Amino acid sequence: MLLWPQRQYLNYKLNYQRPHERIKKRIFLKTRFFWGGGEMQITGLSLALETAVHSYGEDAGALSEAARHHLTTPGKRTRSQLLFATSPSPKHQALLVHAAAAVELIHEASIVHDDIQDRTSLRRGNPSVWQKFGANTALLLGDHFVSAAFRAIAEVEVEPAAQAQLFILLSQAISRAASGQHLQLSSKTENTNLAAIYNEVAISKTGAFIALPLQFSSLLGHVQIQDPEPARRCGEQLGLAYQILDDLKPFAYPASLARHEDISNRVITAPVAAMNSLSANEDPFNALIQHPKKRDMAINLCRSWQAEAIQSAIEYADELPPHSRKVVKNFIYDRLSSDMPLLGAKNSQEHTQKSLSSYQPRQKFGNTSTEAL
Repeated sequence: MLLWPQRQYLNYKLNYQRPHERIKKRIFLKTRFFWGGGEMQITGLSLALETAVHSYGEDAGALSEAARHHLTTPGKRTRSQLLFATSPSPKHQALLVHAAAAVELIHEASIVHDDIQDRTSLRRGNPSVWQKFGANTALLLGDHFVSAAFRAIAEVEVEPAAQAQLFILLSQAISRAASGQHLQLSSKTENTNLAAIYNEVAISKTGAFIALPLQFSSLLGHVQIQDPEPARRCGEQLGLAYQILDDLKPFAYPASLARHEDISNRVITAPVAAMNSLSANEDPFNALIQHPKKRDMAINLCRSWQAEAIQSAIEYADELPPHSRKVVKNFIYDRLSSDMPLLGAKNSQEHTQKSLSSYQPRQKFGNTSTEAL
């Protein structure tokens, strides 16, 4: 496994490659050093995935220009990599690519829609779709991506019963994500228990789309169809831990915190919920900006919440097939510890290693008090 500085150096070099070469090399590095083993097969699947995502996503008629703009810079493809890595050598790779394309297109749809509601002006270094083309175009493009995801599943050559189950899982994930987004938008910072609200939002939004590839994997490539429920529970906790980590990234640069869009748009993130738990009578956004000591306490509380989610994910992973269980633990170590060096990767890795080595009794998320600090 690459150490974080080595991986960052390689990613830095890739920024100066030609676009198609950059995509190929980034996919290879990510799959080889992230998952370990089977890297050539996964790399081939990843390249086929990019073709499928662009084919389905850009077949959008009058929306094609906006689709190309959004898909020009691919994301990390974390969800499709989870699907590829947890599917044990499928006989029909085209089936896996179509399923992965559906997962990524649904994720892209949620991003386009979220950017409108969160007023996010930049996405992956480029103007977001609504910022460049307007909110109406962005809304319709997100709808198109949802349609394209179902089309990708419809064109999967698989037994009708399994295909129907894929449709059900996909629709359930979309419904949960929509419910989570509504809860986030309708929640007020005056609520006395923002932590519980944040927990439900993160599990419903990020968790649903992290769980989806694990659920798909339980249906594809196995001799016997597995129960997708343990995959859902594991994926939701992975998504919660992943979202907390993402919410902490702006806090690596406290000097520019007041200008960050999550703060200026008053988005309820993990640090906001943590600050609300620590000081319910104070505006959490102002407290995070103006009080460094309280901000540090909130960050530490977020790390504790993340460790709890990781422990839960590991426990649920024990109900998965052995191969998937190993992939989940590799995912936890690589993505949920070493991805955040500026907030103290050593500290984060200590949390992760403790979770990986032992199961400690957990305090229920959302009921954490200052005593946990």
